[in-house]
Amino acid sequence: MNSIEKTDWYADYIVQWRPTDMCNYDCSYCSPDNHLPIVKKNIPTVEQLITATNNIRDSIARNKKVLIYITGGEPFLIPNIHLWFKHMAKCNFNVGVFTNGSMPIKTYLKCKDSFSHVNIKISFHPETADIDHIAELANSIIENNGNVEIRAMLANKLFDRVDELEQKLNGITVTRLPVFPLYNKKTNTVNPTYASSKNLKQYSQKIDSGNLGYFTQDELKRIKDSKQSQPEYLNVNVDGVTTNASTIVRNNQNKFKGWKCAVTNKKILIQANGDVQYGVCANGGIVGNIFQPIKLFTEQYSICHKDECHTIDEVMISKFKVS
Repeated sequence: MNSIEKTDWYADYIVQWRPTDMCNYDCSYCSPDNHLPIVKKNIPTVEQLITATNNIRDSIARNKKVLIYITGGEPFLIPNIHLWFKHMAKCNFNVGVFTNGSMPIKTYLKCKDSFSHVNIKISFHPETADIDHIAELANSIIENNGNVEIRAMLANKLFDRVDELEQKLNGITVTRLPVFPLYNKKTNTVNPTYASSKNLKQYSQKIDSGNLGYFTQDELKRIKDSKQSQPEYLNVNVDGVTTNASTIVRNNQNKFKGWKCAVTNKKILIQANGDVQYGVCANGGIVGNIFQPIKLFTEQYSICHKDECHTIDEVMISKFKVS
């Protein structure tokens, strides 16, 4: 593999926004700084988020399509978040909001007036999630003319819970993604299923292709041989041949260290404190704060400095191996 290019992007610019880094889950494979304990006074207000959204709108040409991915933490901890979604719809921004789906169903259905611009993306975390609740939520969104996508995390010993969920959905596609377990290189230790990750030090997410001992050999085979349906919007050209980004991830090919990457003219990530960086990889460091006027995006390519790319839309961003 020498190059990746996507010619049918669904947006000119992608904004991944973590409005809060607090979460009511404590998944064993999630980076500790993404699920801090809940402190209500530190949760941003809708008014603050609307001001920040206006700063994005004012820095981008009006003819450009913008897709904002809301991640976390758990975004639906923010009171009246549906009002923020309404404002982004007025800005003509399309929104995909990732949630663990654990909040009351009525909380999600408050967003139904914005369903033309907002897609609910449920991350199914099998260690904690209530399968019946997730199925009811997903089916309710569809019944209210919304769009929902389910990304199911394949965690050690818990593949069967993903199978159980899929059986309770009314034809809703489930994209199965292997988790990247937390790994301590110094001690050669993997954080096991059901273990807390909140107080871990010197652990980082790592691909397990059989070398870490997190997945069983049978689980690795199921991941590799999966014949699941793959969303077309994840299609990408690899050396001129069409494939799917989820396949790249499952085959452990998401390693681009030293490649030239166009993340700086495609995607920003906004941290909970408002700091802005290019991509989850943070190539170029912090470039400003979204709560202040800011200039976004550059045409220059950057050099990938990460061992692995863990974010599926960043896997698809144009990049090529430097000879």
